[in-house]
Amino acid sequence: MSAKELFVEKDQQISDDGDMNKKKVVINSLDYDSLAKIIMLLPIPERIDMEKVCAKWKEASQLAWYDIKKYKCQSSIGHSYKNYLLTQSYLQKILLRCGNYLKELSFSDVCDSSIMSIVGDHCKNLTTLECKFDDKSLIYNADHIVQAFTQLDKLKCIKIVLNDIIINKTINLLEIINSLPEEINEIHILYKYWYDERAVLFTLKKFKNLQSLTLHGFYVDVLILQEIAEATTLAHLNIHLNDKQREFPLFDKLVNLEYIKIKSENEEDIEEREVSTKIVNTIFCKCKNLKHLDIPNDFCDLAKIPLAKWENLKNLEYLRLSCYEVLPDLADTIVKYCKSLKHLFMKPICPEIETNVVKKLTKLENLESLEISYKWLSEEAIIAISNNCKKLKRLELVYCTLVPTGIDDGDLSSPCVLDELSKLQYLEHLSLNYTDNIKDSTIIAIGNNCKNLKSLHICNDNDNITETAFVALTKLENLKILKVDYCNITDSFIIRIKGLKELHCAQCKNLTDTGIIQFIKNNPDLEKIDVDGIDNITMDLVIGADQATKNRTNGIILHIRMSDRSIIEASKSIIKSQWLVVK
Repeated sequence: MSAKELFVEKDQQISDDGDMNKKKVVINSLDYDSLAKIIMLLPIPERIDMEKVCAKWKEASQLAWYDIKKYKCQSSIGHSYKNYLLTQSYLQKILLRCGNYLKELSFSDVCDSSIMSIVGDHCKNLTTLECKFDDKSLIYNADHIVQAFTQLDKLKCIKIVLNDIIINKTINLLEIINSLPEEINEIHILYKYWYDERAVLFTLKKFKNLQSLTLHGFYVDVLILQEIAEATTLAHLNIHLNDKQREFPLFDKLVNLEYIKIKSENEEDIEEREVSTKIVNTIFCKCKNLKHLDIPNDFCDLAKIPLAKWENLKNLEYLRLSCYEVLPDLADTIVKYCKSLKHLFMKPICPEIETNVVKKLTKLENLESLEISYKWLSEEAIIAISNNCKKLKRLELVYCTLVPTGIDDGDLSSPCVLDELSKLQYLEHLSLNYTDNIKDSTIIAIGNNCKNLKSLHICNDNDNITETAFVALTKLENLKILKVDYCNITDSFIIRIKGLKELHCAQCKNLTDTGIIQFIKNNPDLEKIDVDGIDNITMDLVIGADQATKNRTNGIILHIRMSDRSIIEASKSIIKSQWLVVK
């Protein structure tokens, strides 16, 4: 229901002589509670507008907020007000009204740290808070955050996402983290980008019931690692580590862990190094409740773990299979013990994965996601995936090279073997980025059969794929994200696509301003388009996109990524639409 639909019924009383008496406004005869329940049918911005109707409605509107338990900032105010960008001042209006009832709040970088004083004063019942700041706020305005956290004594989950302003400067979070309630269950601190020498100071000692911890994008020193190692209540650990910490005894006491993810900066550069199995041996022995195991190659070689120990991971649902080479006996063991496995990511160091290994792993009956990168795969391996993994919703074969089955070199017996993947009709995400032997028939088969696809990545500089094949993708009515970087496509293809939220067409040299502008017009929900490296792009694209987006009413901002710095700079004085960003 909108404010326009909330009309006033009038009871017209007509006298015997035909005179019309004073009209009676029926809705105004309601008591405050009943009127408030009607106003509660409206979206948040229209509830605020109801305060302007009259004094009674203003008072009733104050009672119409107790149903708002969650609020997440979007780019626009929302609903029929989607042509207005959300601002910090408007968010303050919302929090002053519903803050006391909120349990979950997520605000974006539209706000600075001063919003925290409103949060602390008016949102005292929050159990979950997600906030985004630049690191400058943490250095110079930490008091806003400390005062707020001190008042949020019911908080169970905090997520702080930090944008880089001051690089490589130590960030002191000691007071901020210490101001969180002692009984908090989840702490997540994430920098967007990693800097190895950047330190963040804090302590976790006071938190005796910490169950979930994320530390990303900064150097975690030994003192913090020691505190984590003693946090025996942890069930979820997602942490960014460096080379020097590869053998730290982090998991000896963390027997309740169900989720382990370690991020490393050097996992691609390990071919000449001996990888220790110390950490992963401890995990297999101690962490018997694991459901998610994601450790990079430079931290472990799972092939060196005694096969019998895999029985301890029978609850595993996600596995990053990190090792030098996946051997058949390891594949058999995983199938035997890890029957609940749904997500398998394979990126061993050895460039070839044996056909027999792939066949064995396709026997995992509950597999929904399979990722293989930078590997040689045989034709039979592709056929095994296509025939056996019927439940797959996500498949990534990235930078893979197809080789003939058997030991003899030569041509593929079936050059169109990738067509077989179109049998996977439950796929929602498919990536074949820079995998060779993609033919026209492959693209056409995908367009004809994979009707549930929401995301398709087929970036490739292979000229064997013609635009006739790409046109088949216009049949994918559920498709929201399309990545075709380096592909040989033209305007006539992209103007036929509708319903996309993202198009990545970097280095597609045949595209022009005219086609891209028409594509933007045809896709009003478009959020991102990447035209990096397209020489034909001019300022006309910015002008056309500005016109195409200026009257958007869906609250969606279009981000255009390009490489021409002169156009990016000039666009700053040209763009009038609040729904367009060029960078």
